[in-house]
Amino acid sequence: MEEGRRNLAAHGNAVDFIVTHCCASSTQALLGSGLYKPDLLTKYLEEIRQTVNFKKWFFGHYHDNRNVNGEEILLYEQIIRIR
Repeated sequence: MEEGRRNLAAHGNAVDFIVTHCCASSTQALLGSGLYKPDLLTKYLEEIRQTVNFKKWFFGHYHDNRNVNGEEILLYEQIIRIR
């Protein structure tokens, strides 16, 4: 996690895409309506969500295909083109 923070800081906390297995705690709350509990990883990813400027965030842990919002995309079986 610390290496991720350092790498992001070295690039001005700005990237085009973030690709992770899980998502940030706030995104998880939107998906599960209280079903999922925040943990160390989702809290870390929430920190990243709040401090990094990104265009799109792709994740897939929840086995669905859904645009959560304008920036966060849940992918499971779907294949999409990114530009």
